Amino acid sequence: MFARRTKDKSNTVVQLQSVANTKVVGKVIVVGTGPAGMRFADELLLRQPDTHLQLFGNEPFKPYNRVLLSSLLSGDTDPESLQATMPDADVHPNFALTIAAIKSIDTDHKSVEDSLGRSHNYDHLILATGARAHIPSIPGNHAKGVYTFRNMTDTQALYSRLSSARHVVVVGGGVLGIEAAKAMTQLNTKVTLIQQGSRLMNRQLDEEAAAMLTAKIEAGGIRVITNSGVREIYADERVTGVRTYSGEEIECDTVVLSAGIRPNIEMARDCGLRTARGVQVDDQLRTSANDVWAIGECSEHRGKTYGLAAPGFEQAGVVADVLTGGTSSYLGSTSVSRLKVIDEDVVSLGQVCELVQRARQYEIIYRQRSNNIYRKLVVHKGTLIGAVCYGAWPEFSRVQEVYQSNTKLNYLQLLWFFVSGRLWFFNTADDVKKWPAAALVCQCNQVSRGQLSQALERGCNTVDKLSSATRAGTACGSCKPLLAQFTDSIAEKIQSWKSLLVSSFLVVAAVMLMIFVPQAQVSDSVQVVNWFEQIWNDKFWKQVSGFSLLGMVAIGMLMSLRKRLDWVWMGSFTNWRLAHAILGSACAILIFFHTGFNLGQNLNQILMLTFLTVLVMGASAG
Repeated sequence: MFARRTKDKSNTVVQLQSVANTKVVGKVIVVGTGPAGMRFADELLLRQPDTHLQLFGNEPFKPYNRVLLSSLLSGDTDPESLQATMPDADVHPNFALTIAAIKSIDTDHKSVEDSLGRSHNYDHLILATGARAHIPSIPGNHAKGVYTFRNMTDTQALYSRLSSARHVVVVGGGVLGIEAAKAMTQLNTKVTLIQQGSRLMNRQLDEEAAAMLTAKIEAGGIRVITNSGVREIYADERVTGVRTYSGEEIECDTVVLSAGIRPNIEMARDCGLRTARGVQVDDQLRTSANDVWAIGECSEHRGKTYGLAAPGFEQAGVVADVLTGGTSSYLGSTSVSRLKVIDEDVVSLGQVCELVQRARQYEIIYRQRSNNIYRKLVVHKGTLIGAVCYGAWPEFSRVQEVYQSNTKLNYLQLLWFFVSGRLWFFNTADDVKKWPAAALVCQCNQVSRGQLSQALERGCNTVDKLSSATRAGTACGSCKPLLAQFTDSIAEKIQSWKSLLVSSFLVVAAVMLMIFVPQAQVSDSVQVVNWFEQIWNDKFWKQVSGFSLLGMVAIGMLMSLRKRLDWVWMGSFTNWRLAHAILGSACAILIFFHTGFNLGQNLNQILMLTFLTVLVMGASAG
C-alpha cells in the first residue's frame, strides 16, 4: 500500500489518496515519450513492476527532458544531462520502448497501428502526445530561415544556426520566447524580441514586474518590441526581414516562432474521441472511449489545457493510481511560470494579472529598488491567490507551498511582508531543512521535505543521489539549490572534523586536569615566585583572567543564538562551529590561570563544577 499527499485547494490536484496493490490486467500502451508519458511509466511501474507496458515515441532520440531544452540551447547544460532514466530491465522485464510513431487507433478492437505497419493490441491506452509549436498565419512563415523552438530537433537546428546568424527575430514574448532570445545572443548575435501583447509574459507578470524584466533583457543587448506582432516575413531564397503591425521593417536572416503551442489531437480526433482544444477528459483523465486516457499537454480537463510539465506529472500519477485500483481524482493544477536563463529570478504563481475586483482582496507589494527586487502578494479573505516576484526571493518555494495548501495568512505576516518582503519573522523559510515535513520542495515532482529527509537518512548525501531517489530536481531543475542545502549540511559537518575533534578532546583533558590536579600552592618566600603564581595569585592578572573569561562566556552565549536566529553574518556553519569549539578550549585553559586549579568552596565550588559540566557537555557534542 502506497500513500501520497492529498490537497484540497480547488485549483490543485487531489493527489493519490491510496494506491491499492490490485494487479493491472492486460497490456498498457503509452503514446508519447515526453515528460507526461515517461512519468506515467515510472508511476505505473512503481506500483506494478511486472506490468506489460509498451512506450511509443516518434522522435529519433531516447526520451529526454524537454523542460531543459532552453538550457541546452544556451550552453548551460549538455545533451547527456537531458537523458531520461529508463526503467531497469531486470526489475521491469515487461517494459519496452519502441521508436515508432502511432498512425491510427481502433478503439473498438483496442489496437493501434504504428508507422511501420505493425498492429499492437492494448487493454489500456494512454495518450501523452503533447503539443507542437503554434505557427501563426503569417505570409512567409515556411521560408528557409524560419524556425520553431519546441523539441530536440528544433534545438539542434537553432544551435547549428547560431554560428552564422547575424540578426535573429524572435516572435513571442512568453517564457519560451524569452529563453530562446537569450540563448541566441551567446555569440554576440543581434536579437530582436517582438511581443504582440502590451508587455512581456503578459499572462504571468503585472506591469511593474514586466517592466523590470524588459529592462533586464534590453541590458543584455536584446531589443524588445511590445504591442506589435509580425505581419509578414520577407524571404527570397531565405529570410531577409520582417514587417511589424506598426509598419516597421526589420532586416534579419533568422526568425524564431515562439507564439504558443497547439495540442496534438489529430489522431485522437480521427479515431472518434471527443476533442475541443485538447482531448477532453473527466476527473480521472478518461476520454470518451473505454480504457483510453489522455494526460499532459494534449488533454483538456474542465475546459483547460496546460502547457507546463508539472500538471502532466500530476495527471500521470492519478491515472497510474486509478489503473491499480486507487480512487484518485484530478481537479486541476497550479500554474507556475519560472524563467531559467536570464540570470534573474522571475516567477509567477496564480492570479496576478487582470484581477477581478472582490471584497477583502488585497495586493501587498514590497520593493527594494537598490537591489532591483519586486514582490507582490494577492490575498483574498486571508488566503494567498497569487504571487509574483522579480529578483531573489528565498521564500518563494515556501510561498508556493502555502498557496497550494490553502494556508491562511494572518495580518501580522502581511504587515511583516510589507515592511521586510518576508512572510516569516525568522529566516526558517530560507532553510529548507526547517520546513514542515509536508512542505513541497520540488513542485514539479511533488517531493516533500519529509521525503528528502528520509532519503538523506538512507545515505543519499549528494544532489544527484537525492534526485535519483526522489526525482526531485529532475524536471525544470529550479529546486536544485534547495537540494544542495540538504547535501551542504552533510558536507559542512564533514569539513574540519579533525580540528573539532582535537578541540573537544582538549576541553575534556583540561576539565580533567582542573578536577584531579592538586591546587597550586603559594610560595614560601616572596623572593622565589614562579611565573604561574604570578598570574593566578596576582590581583591584577586575576582580574584580567576573570574578565577575559567572562567575555568569552558572553561571546559563547551570543554564538549560540546563530542557529536560533539564523544569523548568516556569523559565517558558515563549519567556521562557526569550529570557532565555538576553539572558544570552549580557550575557556578551559584560561580557567587554570584564573583559579590555579582551585575549585573553591561552597557556592564558588558549585558554580565552578557547573561551568566545568557545561564545558564537558559541549565537548561531548563536538
